[in-house]
Amino acid sequence: MSEPPLPVEVFTAEIPMARPFSHAAHVRRTSRSVLVRCTLAGATGWGEGAPRTYVTGESLDSTVHTLLHTRLPELDGVFDGSFHTGVRALAGLDLPAALGTRAHPAPAAACALEMALLDAWCRAHSRDAADAVAAVGGDLLRPEPRVPVSTLVVDSSRTPAELLGTLSAEARSRLTHVKVKGLPDPEATRELVLLVRKYISPSRTTVSVDANGAWSPTQALRAAALLVGTVDWLEEPTRPRDWATLRRVQREAGCPVMLDESAVVPADLDDAVGHAAASYVNVRVSKCGGPLASLRMLRRARTLGLRAQLGVQVAEVGPLWAAGRLLAARVGGLVAVESGRQDEWFAQDLTVPPYRIDRTHHRAEPLPGPGFGLTPSPRLLRLHACWAGRRDSPLATGKGASPRTRRPEGPNRASA
Repeated sequence: MSEPPLPVEVFTAEIPMARPFSHAAHVRRTSRSVLVRCTLAGATGWGEGAPRTYVTGESLDSTVHTLLHTRLPELDGVFDGSFHTGVRALAGLDLPAALGTRAHPAPAAACALEMALLDAWCRAHSRDAADAVAAVGGDLLRPEPRVPVSTLVVDSSRTPAELLGTLSAEARSRLTHVKVKGLPDPEATRELVLLVRKYISPSRTTVSVDANGAWSPTQALRAAALLVGTVDWLEEPTRPRDWATLRRVQREAGCPVMLDESAVVPADLDDAVGHAAASYVNVRVSKCGGPLASLRMLRRARTLGLRAQLGVQVAEVGPLWAAGRLLAARVGGLVAVESGRQDEWFAQDLTVPPYRIDRTHHRAEPLPGPGFGLTPSPRLLRLHACWAGRRDSPLATGKGASPRTRRPEGPNRASA
């Protein structure tokens, strides 16, 4: 298993959503992901990154350019040894900083590459990606895997009556957390939360509000004063890394803060704790640079005394949702877990096997492998994917294809 990695291919995927997903900072009507395919030790692996400019500053085009043209650290020897040696070596790399800088990392690009390499390495050894997580997860992991109950997210595209009111009594009773996407107005947000609370049990279900960094400092403090005691935490209530305002939300208003856009790399958590500006962090696989990078983030959070939620990027279309399920089943102590709503947003199956979730019990079972256990579907690759380029020496030289996109046909056509 000592052969060097073979070329990396990069694809873009843009897919119209059946209904929009709306919150105070953005309305999303189309999914946008970057897919990476690579071959390692004779096996093919797939990865996905979901660049969001309002989250990490990365766009679809910038992520493609990064993957095709940025010089990476030498990986000679990383995949020369045993399965566990290769996993630990990959986990030790800081790919978000390598693909960007420490000040301006590129986590979505890093996530797509890390996942493709890890998927291929696991498949080459006929191993489940859960074995890779076990190799580096340490005391973050549960003694035995357990599928948690998924969060229900209320966005402004539907009313609480349309979303919660149509659930069966059993489905509502099984909810453990509801996240309400904040509205531009704090008073209207409070009214929305009160409507949500009519449908759930206060003893069984926690509630949070996510403003996605859209409120001004004044609005954030007003919202915290209105919502304290009504929600369990406020997620990203003002612009990212406004530590002074976040501290005031916690200290003066008494409302716990969950970081999201403010926390991309572990150093962000150190800054937040140093300013007493957070109690929780939302760890998302693409935002944090991949599943192994997310474990680093979770470990730093636990060391600093921050509790964690495992979130998702809206409209993940491929390997990302499988990676999220894997971590959710293995990592212990999470306050909430998100699983997405791909079954509602997309009319066709985008992966093999397709996205599935039990909406009565709010359970998203992890896939059994090998690797992350899925590939992009022929339909996704034929109808929605554009080949963006190929990197013939992807891990050392920094030379890539010219930036362009086209449908994957002929010798470069993608296949599952």
